Amino acid sequence: MGRITIFSVENCNYCRRTKAAFAERGIPYADIDIESYPSKRSDMLALTDRMSVPQVFFNDDHIGGSEEALAVLAKWDEEIATGDGADASPRDGYVRLVESRPDPTDERLAIPTGPSAVKPVDLAASRSRETIQIDEKEYTTLELTKLLVQRMPRDSLSYWGCLYYNVFKGSDGVTALREIFGLESREEAVQVGLKLQRKHFLGHVCKDHPFGDSIYYFRLQPFDTPHILNSFRVWGEAVEDDPMHLIHRLGKLWGKLESRHLKDGLVDHATIRTDDLYWKFEEEVCELQRVSLTEMDDAAKTAFVINLYNLWIKYAFVKVGIPATNLNRLSFFDDVSVDVGGCILSFNDLEHGILRANTRHPYKLSKQFGVADSRKRLALKTLDPRIHFALNCGARSCPPVKKYTAEAIEEELRLSAMAFCEQENNVSVDLEARELKLSKILYWYMSDFAPSKSELPKKVVEYLRGEKKALLEKLMEDKTGRIAVKFLDYDWSSNDANFDTFERGHLSSKSVFPYSRNPPPQRYEMMA
Repeated sequence: MGRITIFSVENCNYCRRTKAAFAERGIPYADIDIESYPSKRSDMLALTDRMSVPQVFFNDDHIGGSEEALAVLAKWDEEIATGDGADASPRDGYVRLVESRPDPTDERLAIPTGPSAVKPVDLAASRSRETIQIDEKEYTTLELTKLLVQRMPRDSLSYWGCLYYNVFKGSDGVTALREIFGLESREEAVQVGLKLQRKHFLGHVCKDHPFGDSIYYFRLQPFDTPHILNSFRVWGEAVEDDPMHLIHRLGKLWGKLESRHLKDGLVDHATIRTDDLYWKFEEEVCELQRVSLTEMDDAAKTAFVINLYNLWIKYAFVKVGIPATNLNRLSFFDDVSVDVGGCILSFNDLEHGILRANTRHPYKLSKQFGVADSRKRLALKTLDPRIHFALNCGARSCPPVKKYTAEAIEEELRLSAMAFCEQENNVSVDLEARELKLSKILYWYMSDFAPSKSELPKKVVEYLRGEKKALLEKLMEDKTGRIAVKFLDYDWSSNDANFDTFERGHLSSKSVFPYSRNPPPQRYEMMA
């Protein structure tokens, strides 16, 4: 019996969209994850002469990548809609053209059966072991935080020219705690509130006053520093011995979450935040608060920060929204942050401060980390331009997300560079017109690759292979004319559905008079 075979990697948007398109039409497929079975990468390359994923086969026939596979399905849909085809449904087309034919004969298309190279991760177990007892009942930190977020009052309240967001008066907090925990007196509620304050579940907005039956303003921990995404709780427990295992586990947890909320192959933000798994992620990502970047060598730091950046983009898109304008993108990449070992790092800090070896942002006047900035010790010693083929900022024109490891980071970056540059919408060579068209990434970060535009072909050819490499080499050898280097438009649209739009001001905990008209939106549903 014939089959469809898809070479893919986990958490790749193109792979996900392609597999979802088959699944939505009731068409089965066999998935070969080339990260779980690295030897299958060479099989895929030998069969397709392509390094990018996904690669789709109908039995022994190579259909192509995501674009080609989706085009086949779109053609089947059109033929069914117009009545021009022989099939009543896409599934019928699959049965007639694929399933009814013999199995693939090429051994390189065999489904791997051995153990996966990827270490299994237990996503069901909780990383937190701490429990809190209130009125003879024990709560896990997640249970208690979720209960407080959903039941405690929160409002925007002003005091001496400042408007504080997501706060409550101490007296209102006492009333709420009595109701939530069934306490007999307000004094009991005050003692519970003080315990919650000591355990960092809530605090005074200015850190000045203990909790009490008062007019002072208090705020729950998840709302205290909205620009730091992993501040849902204060992590005081043990951490993973291997930070790389931690970031890979968080990546798998997020991948599982996304896979449960797909709509037409896109991540549905309208439902993802209501999933219990999202609350679990919110808590467990706080473990990064105790990871030390200073103890990593450059190989481990490169792999860790790339993985972190790519994961954080997805998390931020869901938690604070997707920026739609250049001004809001500037705020998004400058202000949305992560706490890693006590260092508060924005996307620009991760990219330009650490990965680009503290090199100046293309559109800024100074280095990311100033002379007096203690975080400059986190910067890599040298800038490797191939990181630009690994970082995904959430736009469709970005490189696909892959998993990177400390042990194989050099080879992984080499493969990512070659896979990115083999795509025609990233690098194309026109021999007749003597044109080299490149992704806008190589325009923005030209200085990372070459000293001038005219020198780019010499650098880009290092990342090419096969016919495209031969064409560019031929152009470079021909001295009769110059090579016209042009840059392709960048597609800023995302792979998300039903998402919120990020606006400047969404990350504020307060505003000064005259008050902002753009307060942070409510990200958690409150219980009636």
